[in-house]
Amino acid sequence: MARLEGIAKAQFYPTPPSVVERVAALVRHHVQPSQRRVVRLLDPCCGAGDALRQFADAIGEAETYGIEIEQHRAADARRALDHVIADSAFAVRMGAEAFSCLWLNPPYDQDEGNRRLEHSFLTTMSRTIAPGGLLVYIVPQARLAQSARYLAAHYDALRCYRFQAPEYDSFGQCVLLGRKRKVQAVAPDRKVTIERWATDELPELPEPGVVGPLVDLNPLSSGPVTFASQFVEPEEAAAEARQRGLWANPALVERLWPAEERTVRPLMPLRRGHLAVMVAAGFLNNIVLDDGARRVLVKGRVAKVSRSVESADPDVEVEREFLRTSVVMLDLQTGVFEQIDQGGDLTEAAS
Repeated sequence: MARLEGIAKAQFYPTPPSVVERVAALVRHHVQPSQRRVVRLLDPCCGAGDALRQFADAIGEAETYGIEIEQHRAADARRALDHVIADSAFAVRMGAEAFSCLWLNPPYDQDEGNRRLEHSFLTTMSRTIAPGGLLVYIVPQARLAQSARYLAAHYDALRCYRFQAPEYDSFGQCVLLGRKRKVQAVAPDRKVTIERWATDELPELPEPGVVGPLVDLNPLSSGPVTFASQFVEPEEAAAEARQRGLWANPALVERLWPAEERTVRPLMPLRRGHLAVMVAAGFLNNIVLDDGARRVLVKGRVAKVSRSVESADPDVEVEREFLRTSVVMLDLQTGVFEQIDQGGDLTEAAS
């Protein structure tokens, strides 16, 4: 029954705020962020974003990135975090070694291949941490054994604490802190230590102020990083287009949608050729002209017609095609149509 309830809530077990507070008290910034340096935090199972937001606020200035598969929680996370993707963490493209810290509280369950999700999240998401970056791994204590070899090879400066009471009573959870190694290396001693942590009684997370900061959180080079779903969401694509697309080009926007209408007066009276070009371009389609005395509705068109021309051979009939331009005006007061043809006389027809 407990597993069915977990599936119904997408294995969402948020980190208690008291645990986040105690973990944050163990972390310090190594260098203050600046325009060139920034601390990036990633939570691939962020839920509503509460834990990562609290952690970020506690340690100082940082950029927050979250992934949440459940749409409603993802909507809440967007209000708490800087960048959020509503998708499976395994369907998101992320920059390798782009984050200062991986806050990982994965689902406590198995995938369709009966592989533990805790270990799958750990091995997949670890590539996002920069060398020297911090792993905050929150899992049931017994699950450490399965990941002991991987953790020992990829992380050093490891520390492990159990949740304080009464939070520990629910799932027997612990917090493992580690620094990402620059070079992967087999470490049998560390592996044995982690396996022992999976079964032995662990020290409790210290209260804030009892122990000073123990681990560093290093800033990275600032600038955009790869963080996008493998599947295109229409709303996200539209938002990206509004921010960086062609329509965001100020010069183009000014030409297409000028801030104010500008009256254009030609230097010389228009000739028939000018009129033909305007009609062909559609400038005289269903526009209203008003000179103060008359208001007329104007529509123009260009049609291809044939005309017989003189032939050198009297037995041969020759026709030549040419474009005829015509403008039809409707007097909006009298209802009378007037038509002007290129090279023709003015004709009138009652409506």
